[in-house]
Amino acid sequence: MPSIHWFFLFALVAPGFAGQAPAPQPSAEEARVFKIFTARVQQYIKLQKNVEASLPALKPTNDVARIAEHEHALARKIAQARRGARQGDIFTEEVTRQFRRIIRGEFLGPEGQLARKTIREKDPSKVIVRLHVNDVYPENLPLTTTPPTLLSKLPELPPDLAYRIVGRDLTLKDTKAGLIVDFIPNAIP
Repeated sequence: MPSIHWFFLFALVAPGFAGQAPAPQPSAEEARVFKIFTARVQQYIKLQKNVEASLPALKPTNDVARIAEHEHALARKIAQARRGARQGDIFTEEVTRQFRRIIRGEFLGPEGQLARKTIREKDPSKVIVRLHVNDVYPENLPLTTTPPTLLSKLPELPPDLAYRIVGRDLTLKDTKAGLIVDFIPNAIP
């Protein structure tokens, strides 16, 4: 019978086993704001899928030029469908405040040096770029890795979107069309 007790003890300790603490649960306010963000992200994905369905289907190919042509056509049509889009449509004021709080906590907290090292590896801060919603993500910019500890605290994105850091801005990038969907200026302290 003692082995059963050890099993239960291990089960209680397991979430924090090997130095990994369980992910903190978001506060009620954070959960509410993340729900707003997620709903806006889903609206964008729905638009993206509708626009993509209006294009001729891209048949499986290794032809880089054809793939790029399809991506550019998708980007143009999405930008056209979002003509009136502006910074803050997805990262609303509330969402921006919540994201900045989380980002500042990450970069100014105990893991801040490691987070900075992660984004410095390709150091996009040396490239000065003015971001605009619906612009194509500049090809000359490296795709910076968003620190995993920060990603674990932000809302999960669908596969066709990614968080990218450009200088001190946090961008929401459409990875299928290569567009800047929205961004938070000066998000990184």
